[in-house]
Amino acid sequence: MKTKALVRFLNRAAHFDADIELVDVLHYANLDGALHSSSVQYLFKYVRPDKHPRLANRATSDHSRLLAITHLKATLCASFIKDIYEDLYSYLREILTAAAENGLDPNRLIGEHKLTLEGNDLLRAGTWQSVVQLVADDLFRKLENLQNTKTLIEKINDKLNLRVDRAKIDAALPYLEIRHLLVHNDGLADDRFCNQFSSFGATVGERLSLDYEILNGARTTIVALVNEYDAKVVANSVVPKSFLQP
Repeated sequence: MKTKALVRFLNRAAHFDADIELVDVLHYANLDGALHSSSVQYLFKYVRPDKHPRLANRATSDHSRLLAITHLKATLCASFIKDIYEDLYSYLREILTAAAENGLDPNRLIGEHKLTLEGNDLLRAGTWQSVVQLVADDLFRKLENLQNTKTLIEKINDKLNLRVDRAKIDAALPYLEIRHLLVHNDGLADDRFCNQFSSFGATVGERLSLDYEILNGARTTIVALVNEYDAKVVANSVVPKSFLQP
């Protein structure tokens, strides 16, 4: 059995996998000469100046073609890193909400966090399930506001008493932190990242090379972490049976 949240997470990752594979196909097709012709004056065979003015204005050379495809690949890799980070957060939010709906001990769920809900919001909720959703959303926002990915992951691990392998959290963490560099630092490694993940080999002030090695590392470790969470959630009956599927 697995949670419906895991199925959604894996499906989203699979769509990006297909996009990355498609770019790789284009890369090899370009190297094989399938995308250009000596009889065509533009960068690629099917460039139409009215639709593709920027490509039409680029120099027609093997180097220019390689640059165009390499940039597309890097852009998709960056998008994958950003999206799998957001998808992990969506997964954790869903699991937290489902655990609350399943009757998790409020003292464990809320713990040291103080939640403030407006009376109007409670009245508008209408049903107990909607109230629980409000509480879980507010709690998750407070965890997000800590602005510390490792803390958020570990807090949910502790609140749900999952005993997730800490090594899996540590393995995924550098790839999750890359998202922060992409969003807030233009992809440049900073002191904090380099000091915290010295074995990663990044250099302060230099842009991370978003290649397949990083992409595969991100996918492998983050998917392993989510699978670990899900196995513990199912084994410990943390969520309602209606939230599970074969």
